[in-house]
Amino acid sequence: MRELKKEQVRSSFYGLIELILSLGGIVLIAGVLCMFIVGVLLAADAVIGHWALTDALSETIDAGSDKALTFVALAASFLAYVCVGFAVLIAARFRGGQNWRDLIAWQPWSLWRNERRFWLIIGATFLYGFAADIALRHFYPQSEDWLTMPKDLVAAALLSLLAVVFAPVTEELVFRGWIFTNLRRNFSFATALLASSVIFAGMHYESTHLYALAVFPVGLALGALREIAGSIKPAIAFHAFNNFLACCLSLLD
Repeated sequence: MRELKKEQVRSSFYGLIELILSLGGIVLIAGVLCMFIVGVLLAADAVIGHWALTDALSETIDAGSDKALTFVALAASFLAYVCVGFAVLIAARFRGGQNWRDLIAWQPWSLWRNERRFWLIIGATFLYGFAADIALRHFYPQSEDWLTMPKDLVAAALLSLLAVVFAPVTEELVFRGWIFTNLRRNFSFATALLASSVIFAGMHYESTHLYALAVFPVGLALGALREIAGSIKPAIAFHAFNNFLACCLSLLD
């Protein structure tokens, strides 16, 4: 019975071409979810508010107020992260059935607690983060604009919530969950780690390439934690704490 379950889990993983196509499917599912949520909100606004919210949103965008546009951007970001996260879970449930957790490494994470390598990676990543921040501020002062907290307290709180909770969960589901886990099934650890980290860094691309280059080692560390623990949960926790520190430093600035 155990061998049958292992075979079912093994057959649920994707090859390289299938993995690429599955990512397109996740994007499609996320898009459908976004349209459904927006449709529900519009319908509620039409029935209950008689288009008051929609009119106010249109006026806000037309006015071009920085504060208002910040809230619109935050709302869109929350929607995108929620929809992508649920899209990964739906894809895993559809593909893996009862074994869906194996496809995204959603496993218990108690086994890593005595792993010396785990703590070495965390310590080295923190040191790298501080060193990279100092170097970037010295050689490229514009890097301070990469994470600027809004002056409005509500907007700052929402951005912190997005960065510390929603972004880590969704990004780890995608990169160390779906992508790394499927690559790891078909390739070596080094190949899966490099490929998932390159994609992760690429999603943080900006015009100078520096931010993506700075993020790449962090992706390597998160992938290594995922490999050691056999679960994405410690990667989510470390990702969240790392973003929390970044938000605190930005607030101090």
